[in-house]
Amino acid sequence: NSDEYELYHFIGKDIMYFHALFWPAMLISAKIKVANKLFVHGFLTVNGQKMSKSKGTFIKASTYLEHLDPEYLRYYYASKLTAGIEDIDLNFDDFLSKVNSDVVGKYANLASRSGPMLTKKLDGMLGKLDEEGQRLVSKLQQAKDSIIADYEGLKYSSAIRTICALTDECNRYVDTNQPWVTIKTEPEKTRQVLTAVINAVRILTIYLKPVLPVCAAKIEDFLDVEPLCFGDVGAILQEKKINKFSRL
Repeated sequence: NSDEYELYHFIGKDIMYFHALFWPAMLISAKIKVANKLFVHGFLTVNGQKMSKSKGTFIKASTYLEHLDPEYLRYYYASKLTAGIEDIDLNFDDFLSKVNSDVVGKYANLASRSGPMLTKKLDGMLGKLDEEGQRLVSKLQQAKDSIIADYEGLKYSSAIRTICALTDECNRYVDTNQPWVTIKTEPEKTRQVLTAVINAVRILTIYLKPVLPVCAAKIEDFLDVEPLCFGDVGAILQEKKINKFSRL
């Protein structure tokens, strides 16, 4: 009953009527603290069907963990969750496509396109941002408030869409500047480009950390920085040595 903490209830939509009306009344009559807020979720279906052991659509968490990274599922659910009470379908084809496209093909690819080149060809030393790189980083920084608002408003899918759009822009920046070509003749120009990309990866990591905390920890180790938070979005890494890149 202490007022030193807040109490939140997470329930399924099938028991909302009881927990929103009768359960609080029972708690009040017993002089027991009532939840500050009730979070109601829809049902989880598997490939369009209700979970059922007999039909083989029931998935145990332990079974999933034996075969796949839990961060993949966290990301998939986050990409589907909204502030409304909606069912989520765990469609394995969609799951595979979204993880490969967003997490591997966009975010992790951005880090792998910049980290190894910087550490192998340029001694792992960041340079300074040029004007184009600063514009890219500034655009990512400006998205902070809207992403925070989406997370706090439980609009996780909206936050993920914004982050994916920013990641696409960062990958286009790499494609346009072609550091794998300029490294042969303009190493310092390449260092500037890769410095912008590394800073972009850092900001994107902050934005994705609520969903991909383990992946974020690997990036923090790679960048040799303290645990990142949203308050760090405004900072810029320049003229700093980073660690050897390891696959995410």
